[in-house]
Amino acid sequence: MHHVNKNSPAPIALRAVFSTAVFFLSIFHFVTPALNAQALNQLYTAAPAIEIPLAPPAQNATVYNAAPGLNVFFVSVGQGDSEYIELPNGENVLIDGGPDSSETSGLAQFLARKKVTKISHVVLTHPHADHYKGLQYVFSHLKVDNFYDTRMDNTGTSADEALRGQAKDLGVNLVYPAPGDKLSWGPGGVEAKVFNSCPQQASSGDGKAINNCSITIRLAYQDTSMLFVGDAQNDVEARMVETFGAELRSDALKVGHHGSAHSSSDPFLAAVQPKRAYIEVGPNNYGHPTQSALSRLQKAGASIFRTDLDGTLEFPAAASFGPAPLPAQ
Repeated sequence: MHHVNKNSPAPIALRAVFSTAVFFLSIFHFVTPALNAQALNQLYTAAPAIEIPLAPPAQNATVYNAAPGLNVFFVSVGQGDSEYIELPNGENVLIDGGPDSSETSGLAQFLARKKVTKISHVVLTHPHADHYKGLQYVFSHLKVDNFYDTRMDNTGTSADEALRGQAKDLGVNLVYPAPGDKLSWGPGGVEAKVFNSCPQQASSGDGKAINNCSITIRLAYQDTSMLFVGDAQNDVEARMVETFGAELRSDALKVGHHGSAHSSSDPFLAAVQPKRAYIEVGPNNYGHPTQSALSRLQKAGASIFRTDLDGTLEFPAAASFGPAPLPAQ
């Protein structure tokens, strides 16, 4: 058995620590009764509570890339469209602005989180309020270099013309692309081709006619491609299939017209062959997205993603195209 010398330094030190503890405990014993309940409460609540911030939702988290690349965000703006794109050359693109022009809108908050103060290329697919109202905020608060627009005038409102006048007054470069045009979105291997638009002067109060003027763009970078169709409906889809055929082929599709029954036709999806389908939608009275459109997308083999269910969605260039279950309807 191992014996400890009681006169060794270690036991002496332990006895000293013990004696000190006893001394302070005795003081506390006599002092504590003198403190009433209110004083004790103040003693323990004097220091303010420290709030530990929660981790941000995945769609709001900062994305770090090993090298500059292509990042696409489908911004949650409610019942409307807005897509923000970071190009590999450092420029950026905003396609549509959603239905809200306020500083508290989903788009305004998204741009603030990403500290965006300038947009290289703004695209208004067509003059419906759920696509252009948020651009009023953009032109009022951010610097815009180029504005891509149709020449379709929505006769049901003057707000679209006010927005266009604002862009012109700011000296923004105005572009009216035509089908077949390739957009100059800087070096870096990015290709942006237009498949549909209305570059000639026109006016209508008919919703379908305005939808069918939607600027449709296929964006390609390295081995990744995406097709943005605005609210184009099935007769325009048929025309694009007839004119461009296999050129429509894209890894991802921004689903037309929020998943209405009159978009995402079978022949169109057969030409596009999307692996991923993004639906931008919010609470609405139109029945969007319709079960018929969801069924066609599912039959085409596309994994379906929705902003009304998942908030802002991201499509990085190196995304894995794994299966995603279709939410129950």
